[in-house]
Amino acid sequence: CINYEKPTYGVPGPTVQTQNEWKIWKQNNNWAYEVGKKDIALFKRWNDEEWYQKCTHLDACGGIAASDSSKGELVFELPASKMTTGLIIVCGCCGKKVGEDMFLKNENLEIKLNGKVLNKSKMDIYPNRKCVRLVKAFKEFDEDSDISKEDELLLSFNLKTNANEVKISHLIAL
Repeated sequence: CINYEKPTYGVPGPTVQTQNEWKIWKQNNNWAYEVGKKDIALFKRWNDEEWYQKCTHLDACGGIAASDSSKGELVFELPASKMTTGLIIVCGCCGKKVGEDMFLKNENLEIKLNGKVLNKSKMDIYPNRKCVRLVKAFKEFDEDSDISKEDELLLSFNLKTNANEVKISHLIAL
């Protein structure tokens, strides 16, 4: 998994091969994000900037984003030798229901695996509404799949024209 949100632990499996002008971003939260109301009231009475910093929640949304074709193609190299099933999932940001509009219904977004355009009718929302399962499994595990395990697996995202911004927060490859 490559995770653009913070904090992130471990070493990501997928790596960015070509980023072009896609921008990595992180949302900064104010000190009261995810802090209980009683604690907020207490810290406000103290009016102490040091305590505000101590209470700042570490969780923050993040991603890699582009909004038009001039940003070029974003290419991830998937860890083919470590992938066991061929499951590939992409998640979007920000919101809990962005997967369908950002990936499935976005006619200006082209998604390819090893240069072959993936058929969006074979994709589905999974495991939640911010994510889309791009590939269910390699051919040897799913007879309906036309994706084979290869020595190199390159997954690319490209915007064809000016479009709504695409923000990728997670990429999962199993």
